[in-house]
Amino acid sequence: MENTMAEYLSKAAAFAQSAAKISKKVSEGIVENAREFGFDSSAHFFDTSEVKLREIHKNLDSGNDREKLDGLKRLIAMISKGRDVSEFFPDVVKNVASSNLEIRKLVYIYLLRYAEQEPDLALLSVNTFQKDLSDQNQVIRAMALRVMSGIRVPVISPIVMLAIKKCVTDLSAYVRKTAAHAIPKCYSLDPSQKENLIEIIEILLKDKSAFTIGSVIMAFNELCPDRFDLIHKHYRKLCYMLIDTDEWGQIAILRLLLRYARAHFLDPNRYIKVSKPKTKKESSFYSDDDDSAESEDHEDIVDYDLEFLLKSSAPLMQSRNSGVVMAVCSLYYHAAPAMEVFKVGKPLVRLLRTHPEIQYVVLTNIATMAHEKPEIFEPYIQQFFVRSTDPGFVRSLKLRILTSLANESNVSTLLRELQDYVKSSNKEFVKSAIQAIGRCATTIPEIADNCIRGLMNLITYQNDAVVAESVVVTRRLLQSRPNDNASMITRLVKSLDNIKVPEARASIFWLVGQYCHNLEKIAPDTLRKGAKTFVEENEFVKLQIVTLAAKLMCSLPTTPKMNLLYKYVFTLARYDLNYDVRDRARFLKALMATNNGDTEGADQSDALRSYAKEILLCEKPAPATENPLAGRDKYTIGSMSMVLNSSVFGYESLPDWPAVQPDPSLRDTQDDVLPKSNNFVDSTRITQSKNKEDYSLDAFYDSEEETAEGGR
Repeated sequence: MENTMAEYLSKAAAFAQSAAKISKKVSEGIVENAREFGFDSSAHFFDTSEVKLREIHKNLDSGNDREKLDGLKRLIAMISKGRDVSEFFPDVVKNVASSNLEIRKLVYIYLLRYAEQEPDLALLSVNTFQKDLSDQNQVIRAMALRVMSGIRVPVISPIVMLAIKKCVTDLSAYVRKTAAHAIPKCYSLDPSQKENLIEIIEILLKDKSAFTIGSVIMAFNELCPDRFDLIHKHYRKLCYMLIDTDEWGQIAILRLLLRYARAHFLDPNRYIKVSKPKTKKESSFYSDDDDSAESEDHEDIVDYDLEFLLKSSAPLMQSRNSGVVMAVCSLYYHAAPAMEVFKVGKPLVRLLRTHPEIQYVVLTNIATMAHEKPEIFEPYIQQFFVRSTDPGFVRSLKLRILTSLANESNVSTLLRELQDYVKSSNKEFVKSAIQAIGRCATTIPEIADNCIRGLMNLITYQNDAVVAESVVVTRRLLQSRPNDNASMITRLVKSLDNIKVPEARASIFWLVGQYCHNLEKIAPDTLRKGAKTFVEENEFVKLQIVTLAAKLMCSLPTTPKMNLLYKYVFTLARYDLNYDVRDRARFLKALMATNNGDTEGADQSDALRSYAKEILLCEKPAPATENPLAGRDKYTIGSMSMVLNSSVFGYESLPDWPAVQPDPSLRDTQDDVLPKSNNFVDSTRITQSKNKEDYSLDAFYDSEEETAEGGR
């Protein structure tokens, strides 16, 4: 029996051991299959982090390319998650000369990340990078140059310079593009190489590949943005290739050509000032038969090259990249004729259907442009109506734009829209809407009465924020019409008992005191109400009640009751807990003081009281509403400085238009790239612009007929 039991236990132990081996093999197989199919992210379920790191070290030292590739993929995945894996740098550098293309790509990506942290170890692979510059694969050549320029060690700057010079003449456009990107890196590494790098840029500017030219212009803007002498011969080529370059290259080229246009063309609006676009029945801006006398005297207002730039960039207004659209609109806004600036309205409005962050930038630019040229966006005013899903910063910008676009034709629609905004539950938005109504009334005096009546109706609202802001805005509007505001002030005084907001009550007391000469019947009663609730009032309201008592003593005939109210209010103010109220009462009482029984003192007192009336009741202009967007127009449209309303590092203002036409022959080349089509300026006309010869369509057809007859 004992032997049977022992055999049974030994068999059970053997079975358990074999089961453990099978389970281990199964788990290893699952992990291997997961790696093979790219499911590396699930491998952490089968081992700990320490085991994983040891396995990565083992894979990198392995002689099997598959294991090396697996280890490098894990490292890149860890880098993407923000983990520091610089400890593997020595193991990775060993594989820099691997014959496997995938391994070398991953090694280059790793070195780009950690070459600056381990410059000494990175220098060991420089020879390999130099050899890779002659590799048959263009990707390897480009990545080798990219890694070399990314090693932040000044010692290798001459080697990087030689590598750039070699790649500049490479047959691959991708390698030449990488060389252009390496130029700013080399310059930041060794600024003494600037002149040599500018020579390389001059060579790259001759490149005819649209894939490369955008990166070349980026390098140009980084190193020598004012060297327009390098751009003259390539200006028309840049205009022609603009549509074919990548999106970020288009932005760089447009910014460069904008500065070039402002420096080398005359102002197209120097003679003609147009306020509204022409209708379809009117002649085109560029047509030869213009009815205006100014056009007859100045036929060549728009330079041919500037016209070509505008027409070449116009299709980019339909770009999917908001940065490209903004760059084109900036070009048109700062360099186009007045009639062409209207084209920027629709593309910018189209960008408002994107993310809120982009909306903010676009709306800031639109608000700046609408402040200077509101006619651009007047046809699209409904696109700026506030939506319930708009965030707060977008709402405030839209309200600012709406008030900038307000005119006699659309103000009725705008006021109805603003009345709906007042019903919102957002107090800050309601305040902004009421302020917008006040700005509309200030901009268009014809509607001031309607706006004031609408604001007076808001005083009956239950919302304290609405009431307070309505009274404050009404006060500003009534100040602009001092001779015709008695009835409105009377309505405000009647609502005084129902208004509890301190700012609103203080504004009402101030209005009564300032215009008490027109309110002889209600002014004393208003002071009585103020004296009755003086102790319970806010300090701002108390200050205005004390001032009101002094103004009434100066302006209206004194009566026994008025003297009693005056003394009562000043007695309360004298013992008030707030020192500002006490100081105001002492000052006004001294200003209004009388000297009983002394003739000389009485004369001085009367003179002082006459000055008190001039001091207290002098005409006070209506407070000007501060525009938060003021001052942004001095910055370039589309720049970060304009959005922040502050000059940021690297910002360059646009040059002024030249007073004298620069020599247009600088842009003439033997091989003109301008196409001969109706959509662009004819190249024959451009080449003849320096001779001031007019292009004649009749002469062109005559020459065609003569050629045909000669052929016959």
